[in-house]
Amino acid sequence: GELPRDFGLARPKLKAAAACFAARSAARARQIFREVTVILQNDAESDEVHRGILGVEGATDVITQRYDALPPEPPGVYGELYVNVERARQAAPKRRGWSPAKELLLYIAHGMDHLSGADDQSPADYARMRRRELGWLKGLVPGVAALLLAWAPLAAQAQEEEDWERAYGSVGGTLVLPQGGVDMRRLGGAAFRLGYYVDDFLAVEACAAALENVAGLGLQGLWHWWGYEKADPFFTFGATGWIDGTVGPTGGIGLFYHLDDWWSVRFDAQATLGLDSSPGMVYALSAGVQYAF
Repeated sequence: GELPRDFGLARPKLKAAAACFAARSAARARQIFREVTVILQNDAESDEVHRGILGVEGATDVITQRYDALPPEPPGVYGELYVNVERARQAAPKRRGWSPAKELLLYIAHGMDHLSGADDQSPADYARMRRRELGWLKGLVPGVAALLLAWAPLAAQAQEEEDWERAYGSVGGTLVLPQGGVDMRRLGGAAFRLGYYVDDFLAVEACAAALENVAGLGLQGLWHWWGYEKADPFFTFGATGWIDGTVGPTGGIGLFYHLDDWWSVRFDAQATLGLDSSPGMVYALSAGVQYAF
């Protein structure tokens, strides 16, 4: 199919981006992408393929078809992506600061994600796929894309390059409510976090808090139990150490509300054992903003 000139996306750039997405998808699933054909379509063509392959009437953004290797082909991922250019043009204006070219690349990233076995049947799976694919899109660098295009067979087997989009930072206000200690005053202050996603479910983050005359550092894990496109609840677990030498286990729940692809509002409710050398539990509430690098 035709690639509209007003998209500002030349075919070599599209091919290089597809190679990048294939390499990221292959590294995530530990598979080798051998050959993937990207076919550009309009709504009418997408509707025809949709009915022919999946038995579903109506056009869609991208249709994925994976094939088994046939001897003497080596094992790996072979497939086709039927990408709807017309749908990309229609959908792009609905996103702030978005272009038809970015929307088209997002469809290709989504198709590559599906080829490696990713599934979006549930809202949580869909949200995880979307976050991952937007990260791939942010990670597109012309030099890296050209290198991956030139060495596509090697790139598919190579270790995934550094995922800076997995890192995040947050800042917010904190209210600590001591329970069972000598000092029953509420302590207000600020909390700072830097984290990194180990996989699609689990993140590790370092925390620092300054609460009037008390300061502390913490290390904790963050686990997503389910998620939607906007609201994304999680559990936290770890330990917090304070300047008086007290170290206590920490656990809690929280919620991200995603404002866009990078910014989120974050809410945390946590309980810590042993703050201010007291055996009682200490409860903390915090709210702030978070940015994904």
